Amino acid sequence: MKRTNSYRITMPNAQKGASLFIALIVLLVITLLALSSTREVTLESRITGNFTEQQRLFNSAEMGLRDGEISIVANTSPLDPTSECEAAIQGARPEPCLLELTDNLYSYELLFATANKSRPYYPENGTKANTNTNINWYAKPAPSGGQDGEAENPEYGSMLGGNATFRYEVNSQAVNNSSSNATYLRSTIAKLFDNGN
Repeated sequence: MKRTNSYRITMPNAQKGASLFIALIVLLVITLLALSSTREVTLESRITGNFTEQQRLFNSAEMGLRDGEISIVANTSPLDPTSECEAAIQGARPEPCLLELTDNLYSYELLFATANKSRPYYPENGTKANTNTNINWYAKPAPSGGQDGEAENPEYGSMLGGNATFRYEVNSQAVNNSSSNATYLRSTIAKLFDNGN
């Protein structure tokens, strides 16, 4: 007669539930990694949104700058500075906004917060600004010796006579109405006037 031996595999009590514990730890690590990547994606989208808004504001401010430069150089004789900018009339392009220097002194102070010291963006070609964006600009005589009757090229005329190179500083501001973010740009242009031509 043959004898069969049966063997039973027994597990020690210490190992019961260990695989469940390891699976829960792995699940926790995966969840933390997913939350971390979600947070990173949210941060990157905010950075991209801010960059896009800054680019739009920069482009809008540059539109105002170009509008101001074109308005200033389109004249055939030197402009007379005024104390205030002319208000825009519906359907008509206002005169260029060339402000006189305060006490005949040049200053880098921006004047956009002062009433009637800037003009809204109003190009001749009808280009519109971005929605929710206000664009304003103004110009001032740039320091070039004109206050003392000097000319850039002494052999060529006099600024007091109106036939010389005149320099103007154009300042532009673009403000996003919903976020109140703003961008400011400044440029200097030169225009040669020759007896009103």
